[in-house]
Amino acid sequence: MNTKEYIESGILEEYVLGTVSPQEKREVECLSSIYPEIRQELDKLSVALEQYAETLRRDPPSEVKARLLNELEFGGAHPETAEAPKAFLDPIDEPADAVVQPLYADDEFKNSRPTYRITWMVAASLGLIVLVFAYFLYSQLQSSQQTLSSLRTANEQLMNEVREFRARQAQSDQLLAILKEPGTRVIRLNPADSTTTNLATVYWNTSTGQVSLEIDSLSQPAETQQYQLWAIVDGKPVDAGVFELEEGVKLVHQTHKFLRVHAFAITLERRGGNPTPTLSAMVVVGNVNS
Repeated sequence: MNTKEYIESGILEEYVLGTVSPQEKREVECLSSIYPEIRQELDKLSVALEQYAETLRRDPPSEVKARLLNELEFGGAHPETAEAPKAFLDPIDEPADAVVQPLYADDEFKNSRPTYRITWMVAASLGLIVLVFAYFLYSQLQSSQQTLSSLRTANEQLMNEVREFRARQAQSDQLLAILKEPGTRVIRLNPADSTTTNLATVYWNTSTGQVSLEIDSLSQPAETQQYQLWAIVDGKPVDAGVFELEEGVKLVHQTHKFLRVHAFAITLERRGGNPTPTLSAMVVVGNVNS
């Protein structure tokens, strides 16, 4: 297995971020247990993510705790309830017909009832602390989600750039292989109209007849039109096939082969091509012997 290519695919970053599918997760865990290179890269990514998350850590402001403590008020016990009444401590013989008297008078009972003011303030203070802490956690969560979203966006952009680079590299390798083949000739197609800048290059192999076309700066045609390549043989144009301008694709291999050609030209025809070229719609032309 090519561990380097697997590491550069970006799946380890997605695993650390938790965006992989269950199947991909099992695959990464399995391969990391087999290949030490993958395990080392996975550990590096995990440590890097932890360090990045640590930089986002924020402690609650110290003034919050001081403000809450200043608002707490604690009182002592009521003097009436500090000691048990002496009458309660000294047992007496109660007559059978004795009338039960209340231990406290009504006013004394009202004054001795525990007040709920301190309890309410403690509960309110605790609630405020919980609220502040919850808001702090919510802020941290929002910040972490934004950071994660930014990391995902950056990762997607990086993956797209890698794909584009690999596509360009593959086309460069193909072009180099064509140039190395014996019998390959390079025909530069110059604009038929000096006011335009549409350019292309034909790579024609005189031994195999293979024709490849490199798109330099042809503009995108309308949906109803299509570029068509022509080979000029003995003064007559021969259809060499139509082609599309696809984003990121610079090299086009034509299926038509020619063992004898005097010139190449490109015209802009209706979609699907024409059996004969529209000379007024000729875009570029190039002579083989020039």
